[in-house]
Amino acid sequence: MSSKEQPLVSIIITNYNYARYLKEAIDSALNQTYAHTEVIIVDDGSTDNSRHVIETYKNQIIPLYKTNGGQPSAFNAAFAVSQGEIVCLLDSDDVFLPQKVENVVKAFNTYPKAVVVYHKVQNIDHAAKHFGNPWPPYKVIVGDISSKVNRTGGWWPFPPSTALAFRRKPFLCQVMNAPEESPEDKFAGIDSYLADLAPFFGEVVGIDQVLSYYRIHGSNLSGNSTNAPPQVRQTKLIQDHEHREKRLNNGLKRLGINTEVSLKNHLPYQLFKYKRGDKDTSLISLSLLALQNPWEYRILSKLKTIALLWLQRRNFQKD
Repeated sequence: MSSKEQPLVSIIITNYNYARYLKEAIDSALNQTYAHTEVIIVDDGSTDNSRHVIETYKNQIIPLYKTNGGQPSAFNAAFAVSQGEIVCLLDSDDVFLPQKVENVVKAFNTYPKAVVVYHKVQNIDHAAKHFGNPWPPYKVIVGDISSKVNRTGGWWPFPPSTALAFRRKPFLCQVMNAPEESPEDKFAGIDSYLADLAPFFGEVVGIDQVLSYYRIHGSNLSGNSTNAPPQVRQTKLIQDHEHREKRLNNGLKRLGINTEVSLKNHLPYQLFKYKRGDKDTSLISLSLLALQNPWEYRILSKLKTIALLWLQRRNFQKD
């Protein structure tokens, strides 16, 4: 690659009390086949052994320490000191595969209009054992999807933070800083803030390859914990989507984009409402949304989803 094709990549790691996983995450960021990187780690007021782990890396990384303010606040602090033309997100309990950044840079070089590049992830448990199929399960996206995202209520099937990378200029420079003032903002993910906005600013490009591991464990499930009653989990997910819709529409308006999304067309949101038993969500309307799902190209898969909804309808009792 020429110097123009080898942009500086900022890998931003946000951490809060994940000392037990932190070394593996930092090592995975440092051991990339693409060398032109800076690794910035923000410790968001951890009370465990995280600071000791970070300090062992000395000048290999750029450390930041702050009082606890939530992930958006931590990312804002890191972005302010970052220099990379491309910014990769990495949660401190996840892991990059060695060729992740190299592949991301190639994708950005190939698609100059791309504002976000994503790839598939493999779920692992607390002991790094693989389980489940790679995600997202859909055909990867390449191109301008703004009209589709508008029609689906702001929904597109993006993966978690560890599989997302964004172009600094103009996208990140336009949309940063992320909101962090309200309690809802504090506990919202930086991945959803950026990925919800991205399709309205340029192309989305997916890589059909697993390039990171996403760790599922009890500590990162919060309100979606499998120990919580189903209605509690569903209500939490519904509230998350409602906050995201408000945040996205506020952001679009603030940034001069004349469009507004509606959750009435948002398939996952409507599915959660139906499962909770909300009377304003019908099985017929849900089936139509599943049939119109633009991210699923296989008609048999759409029909299977609809058939399962009807077969399982007795499990979702309406009040």
